[in-house]
Amino acid sequence: MWAVMTVVFFLMRISGDPIDLIFAGDPRPERIEEAEALRRDLGLDRPVHIQYVDYLTDVLILDFGESIVQNRSVTQMMREKLPATLELTITAFILSYVIAIPVGVFIALRKNSGIDYGIQIIAMIGVSIPSFWLGILLILFFAVRLEWLPALAVGGDGIEYLILPALTIAIPRISFMARFVRGTMLDVLNQDYLRTAYSKGLRNRQVIYRHGLRNALIPIITVAGVQLGYLVSGSVIIERVFGIQGIGDMLVDSISGRDFPVTQATVLVVALSIVLMNLLVDILYVYIDPRLRTE
Repeated sequence: MWAVMTVVFFLMRISGDPIDLIFAGDPRPERIEEAEALRRDLGLDRPVHIQYVDYLTDVLILDFGESIVQNRSVTQMMREKLPATLELTITAFILSYVIAIPVGVFIALRKNSGIDYGIQIIAMIGVSIPSFWLGILLILFFAVRLEWLPALAVGGDGIEYLILPALTIAIPRISFMARFVRGTMLDVLNQDYLRTAYSKGLRNRQVIYRHGLRNALIPIITVAGVQLGYLVSGSVIIERVFGIQGIGDMLVDSISGRDFPVTQATVLVVALSIVLMNLLVDILYVYIDPRLRTE
């Protein structure tokens, strides 16, 4: 987290002075004095190393400052934008794994069949398609041509406004995870304990899901936890495409406007989500695999 904060802090300073951007095109002669006064008020006239120490100190007390462009509390802005991002992210995450795990198990049980090869080819295409382009295609087909779903999520609270953006984020994850689950299940299906379960007369479904899938869950959950963290960062462009007022949309605006406090806080939240997801995965290990529990 410290490394992320440090890199973002200095990269934003290298990008240029936000005050120059605010007063760009202002022909008034007094703009110079106003710009210098604003720079002093924001503390941007101080040496960079002092600004850096102050920034770290403020983060420790959860003070993210005020937006340079909007002159509002960054914390309040995050509270307003974060729910939309979480709603989109969680919907896409649930959709991804509800589809990917059964599909992965299905093709693992039909290894080297025509269905197996066909789904893997489709999965490769799904992984390769850029998300922003996929979103535009979904809008053109389902919203413009068929008129089944709204093209944008602006001004809507129903589930229909979430379907297209959630699908756009979920499809590459479904494609990746279906292939990953297939590989993991193939490793498990060759284990001796499954042969023993079959020899005891257990039903095929019971052997596959109770014994096979459960033992394959550790690597699947590992990837799932990391993917959930990255879904937050992956929603940045998708929010822009579908007009969702989340932290991704706010991040793009803050970068283009050199709004240092907003960019720093948003990137920090994204990085924190990834760290917390990894921590959650480590904690879940001991509940999934009894071998990892200590006396």
